[in-house]
Amino acid sequence: MRFSATIAIGLAASIGLGSLSAQSGLGSGSLNVGGLNYESEVQAIYLGDFANARMEPEGNSYAFLLQNYIDAFSRKCPRSLPANKVEITAQRCVADRVTRNGFGVEVSRTCGQYQTYGTGRYADPALMAISSRLEAKQSREILGSIIPQGGDPGAQTRRMTDVALAARGDMDLLLSQNSCTSAALKRFQANLQRFGSGSAPLRLSNGATLASTRGGGGAYVPSNYGKLVDALIAENSRGWMFNRYMRGSVSNVSVTRKDAAGRPLSINARYRFNQMGNPSNGSVRVEYRDGRPACLYFFDAPSTCRVPSPGVVTAYEKGEYR
Repeated sequence: MRFSATIAIGLAASIGLGSLSAQSGLGSGSLNVGGLNYESEVQAIYLGDFANARMEPEGNSYAFLLQNYIDAFSRKCPRSLPANKVEITAQRCVADRVTRNGFGVEVSRTCGQYQTYGTGRYADPALMAISSRLEAKQSREILGSIIPQGGDPGAQTRRMTDVALAARGDMDLLLSQNSCTSAALKRFQANLQRFGSGSAPLRLSNGATLASTRGGGGAYVPSNYGKLVDALIAENSRGWMFNRYMRGSVSNVSVTRKDAAGRPLSINARYRFNQMGNPSNGSVRVEYRDGRPACLYFFDAPSTCRVPSPGVVTAYEKGEYR
């Protein structure tokens, strides 16, 4: 399957939506989402609480989760695919384009010709249609970020990397914790498709929402902000190319702005990292939105919003950084 992360790093008939809408045995806890980085987001999709899913139908978080779900389902649940399943394809380079200088020395090598081939794995056609559209959109965005338009030309790629790393493994875990044929998983898949296609969600009979099932929903939780910032940097540093974060090095933590409810709006902190083997100092600003971390701005790219780990954000809302 062609995943944009490698650049940075007939559904109603097929799963029985008619029966899904009539199911009354499903509860808010019927889908096991424990341990997922995107725990809150997946739970909101399952509940049909699209307004609080913390994703956009055209956004990268949804695109990567959808891609990963298609891939995981093709491997773990091939017998549960619909009769009209379609083969997942991928691309490979079949001809290099080599540039040489006047002395005949190779100075660059890129792929000059790609070949599309079948992977031998299959997927639901409705999900694949949405994923292919979003993948094309991601490719255009990455290409556009390479051509400087002012600001940081690599910002879009960095944000995609943040999201791709956070999504990695989530759908494999989801399918390990829930049966391929379970009503809860079918409900999740139905709503995953509805979210991306702009259709109305399937709701539980009790009308449960993300806030009603987990509490908080952005409510102020007094926290150890040094511990929180340390976790946010540690997760984000998984996508750093050269520098290596020194875990536990956060210092000089200060909440510089608060809202009327006393919740942080902005946190500044310093930290240590290894740069090519040399210990160095850095700083970060954590900006909040709706009571939870929304952007990390690092000193070396102060205008680039790096995406916080959704798993750390959910843990923060649960009060795990006190």
